[in-house]
Amino acid sequence: MARASGFAEEPQPFEDAADGLRSVPYARLKIDSAGRVVIPAEMRAAMMVKPGDTVTAEVKDGEFRITSPAVALKRFQAVGREWRKKNPGVDLVEDLIADRRAEARRELEEANEWRRAHGLPPLD
Repeated sequence: MARASGFAEEPQPFEDAADGLRSVPYARLKIDSAGRVVIPAEMRAAMMVKPGDTVTAEVKDGEFRITSPAVALKRFQAVGREWRKKNPGVDLVEDLIADRRAEARRELEEANEWRRAHGLPPLD
């Protein structure tokens, strides 16, 4: 009897994408009586996970999706690289620091207004 392709026992090739992320073709996996699924080695490698690692899972539009922290970081870095290409010369760190300092000044002013209204000395 011929075997159908795509079963978990069969090795599946994967390709490196430009951003270092890999893809693995679909595979049929069995869910055991405890609800567990064994992720094939090729898929674990593409997800950059090893036994004991923690992953994030969601069900979106009926699909169960598992994301590893390493893959999430690579995706975030790719978004950042694209953003920097489209926004040359913009320094997000400096913008964040400036915003935080302005927010801290506003908070101090509000606290000092409250303290004055209650007969307390202002904060420095």
